[in-house]
Amino acid sequence: MGAEKTTVRRKSGALWAVLARGVVLSLVVWACGLGLLTCLMTAGAVDEAHGFPILLGLTGAAAFVGAVSVVRHTPWGSLVSATLVAALFTVLLLCIGLLSWKRIAWAGHGGTLLLWAVLGGLAAGILGRPRPKKHARRSW
Repeated sequence: MGAEKTTVRRKSGALWAVLARGVVLSLVVWACGLGLLTCLMTAGAVDEAHGFPILLGLTGAAAFVGAVSVVRHTPWGSLVSATLVAALFTVLLLCIGLLSWKRIAWAGHGGTLLLWAVLGGLAAGILGRPRPKKHARRSW
């Protein structure tokens, strides 16, 4: 009787923990970028007119990074996983906005910011790597 090979699967943790890790990563990237943008605007390196377009790109990039980090660790496809993380990140940004300001112009800058967060997640889902296909092993 030969030694049987056993495959050890690496668990990626509970599904909620994987999604939370992606949302927290998005929030950390967004907060660090926002702090850097604030410092650059205070120093005069970035004009105020260019601050909002940079913030939009930063929001999309933060959603992209968080969504890409969880694409391979969920049982769904890459588009569903990435969009779910981006949607959770968008809800978190929405809650931060509602708690921080009394009136937000959703048709203007507020809605555009949330749209870029969702678009960053969609881009991660489209460009994300699919899960590897499981091949059946033959035992001889």
